[in-house]
Amino acid sequence: MKSLTSKTVCTSVVALATAVSLVGCSPGGSDDSTDGGESVVGVAATPAASPDTDGDAAGSVSAGDRIGALVRLGGPRAGDAGTQDGSSGTRVAALASGSLLVGDLDEVAEGTAKATPVDPDCHSLTAAVDQLVMACGQTVRILDATGRELRSVDAGSPVTAAAAVPDGTVVVTTEGSDKARWFDAAGAERNSEGVSETPSSMLVVGNTRNSSGDSDAQLRVVVLDAAQSSISDLDMDKAQFNASLRAGQGLGTASSGSLADGVVVVSDPRSDQALVYTVTDVVRHTQATVTGPSPWAVLWDSDRQLMWVSTTGDNRLTAYRLSTGTPEPVGHVTTVPDVRYIVDGDGGDLLLVAEDGTRQLIPSSDLPLSD
Repeated sequence: MKSLTSKTVCTSVVALATAVSLVGCSPGGSDDSTDGGESVVGVAATPAASPDTDGDAAGSVSAGDRIGALVRLGGPRAGDAGTQDGSSGTRVAALASGSLLVGDLDEVAEGTAKATPVDPDCHSLTAAVDQLVMACGQTVRILDATGRELRSVDAGSPVTAAAAVPDGTVVVTTEGSDKARWFDAAGAERNSEGVSETPSSMLVVGNTRNSSGDSDAQLRVVVLDAAQSSISDLDMDKAQFNASLRAGQGLGTASSGSLADGVVVVSDPRSDQALVYTVTDVVRHTQATVTGPSPWAVLWDSDRQLMWVSTTGDNRLTAYRLSTGTPEPVGHVTTVPDVRYIVDGDGGDLLLVAEDGTRQLIPSSDLPLSD
């Protein structure tokens, strides 16, 4: 089994700087190279191609159109408001070429979700509690939970990523710039700060550490830079950059949960590992584990306190429990080849979507989780 080393796990923080510098700390060599000496800085990691599935994939499998994003609405929420009772109703949004699909988990899996036409240049989707944020060319579009546009922000340059919080604050990154730019509810720019060289996506993450009550979660945004393999923490209340950390040797995808617990999980397909971060007073790297070959799609299942990791090298979805301090595998199922996205429902069901659009819906009853 491959072991974690200081090279694959080590991270360093550069906080409150106008531009982020990510510094490796491996002994006797640069953290910016693979073991073979080839530089990986500036090159985004990619998942390995899957072999044919060995055996039947869990749950139900159906064909579907390719998508470019898959998100769950309704979080992060404060308190322990999960509904692990098998009930349906989780709203999920998927961005396909020229259309936005919004529906419950079953509808997106079966291809019956409501489809709203969108511009072909719409390329990214971020969940913003009960809203959606979609990047389309130079415009950021804020949508309600049905896909209806509420307002828009003109960024003036092609948008690479965007996120929003309920008070109307929107944060945007654009092509060719290392800056994050904050806009208020009226569309006026509040601030801009250097964050990372090539921002590629964002996540909203909540925490109750600095909240005044159980129903009042503080919302932060993390900026992911796949090419630089970094994760950066943005304060949405103060419209400022807090800190950045290295995310292994090749950031794949990341996930925050439906509860405001401050957890973000990240895959690193270059090092065959999954990483755990907390975003509370500042972003911290807290845990890491070796995975199967080529981890890609990940999910932080905050209702069950599990990290799900899909590995394309062996078509396997594995659940890890984090409560022991070191992530502990507690069960796995077989997946379809080339999984790219995972989302969970209130009832505990999981929806996986493959690179070719294949949907795999796994009922919670089919998930082999040990106690």
